[in-house]
Amino acid sequence: MNNKIITLINNNAIVWKMPIAATLSWELAKWAGSSHPYLAPLTVILSMQMTVSKSMTFAWQRVLGTIAGVLFTVIIAPYLGLSGWSIGLLLFIGAVAIQYLKLDHAIMVQVALSILLVMYFQSKMPTYPFDRLRDTVIGAVVAVLIQTLVFPPDSVNTAKTKMVHFADHFIRHLVNTAQWIERGCSSSEAQRMSSQLQTLFQELHQATTELDKANQSLNYNPLAQKKRHALNQLNRQMEQLRSGFANLSDMLRVFTAWSESGNFVIEDRRIWTDHLNKIALLVTEWKKTLEAPAPPLNPNAVDLQIDAPSHLQHYQYPLAIYMNAGQILQDFKMPVLANKNL
Repeated sequence: MNNKIITLINNNAIVWKMPIAATLSWELAKWAGSSHPYLAPLTVILSMQMTVSKSMTFAWQRVLGTIAGVLFTVIIAPYLGLSGWSIGLLLFIGAVAIQYLKLDHAIMVQVALSILLVMYFQSKMPTYPFDRLRDTVIGAVVAVLIQTLVFPPDSVNTAKTKMVHFADHFIRHLVNTAQWIERGCSSSEAQRMSSQLQTLFQELHQATTELDKANQSLNYNPLAQKKRHALNQLNRQMEQLRSGFANLSDMLRVFTAWSESGNFVIEDRRIWTDHLNKIALLVTEWKKTLEAPAPPLNPNAVDLQIDAPSHLQHYQYPLAIYMNAGQILQDFKMPVLANKNL
């Protein structure tokens, strides 16, 4: 029961963390003597991103941009006065400086906001520039601490779910490839399978992106040692999935070329149908370690050994090199031919 409550709280963290952080930052800004305490929760709201790393990045960019914009405006504004022309001039100078320093666009936005608001408010409220500096720092610190230490966003389970989803489709594609070979490797089916392979690649990319998010989040969480071990395991498993996908892509290309050559005889098709079905069984067995890391992979669960026949062993490496070299030529010929037609 307690685990269910904790899971419910964690899954809905964004619902309660932002209000708590906003309230805390407001009270801290008032305690620090601010006349504009709303600036602290404003920074909290903007800084509470979906991952810890994004929250820290935005908080840092807002603090840096605010400091630069406020100091620049406080020094220059008294000599220019308040008008549309003076605001435009300061915004232009600030943008040029940020561009020259090659800083992120988000910093440029924060500098521009600070220039505009300080230009307008400082004549009416002299404490506004200092309040903006102090309250922005308070809001950024509160947002980062709450996001990092209190139920930090966790992408590990999401990444694992996407990897399991990809593994299921990868196994299905292995089986489909085996069935395609068994049916004679028709060219129409080859095109459909190539399209499915592109979809599979998109799923792999999504799983990789989610795993990257998890890696970034845990880098800033000193209390997630157990999660870090699980994430290291997922990273190793992701490398296996990437390698499997790359090899399946190459195999599908080779099978297509072999079939088109007219030399992919029935006996060869029977052998590779059996090989691919057994590979699918092996990956199915491997997937159990992804879904529940406790049970180790049983290497004897699938009796599979794939070796080139003795009469081909001397040719397998040069043939593989020729195939890869030919693919590179094919890939780079197309843009050249297209340019010749222009």
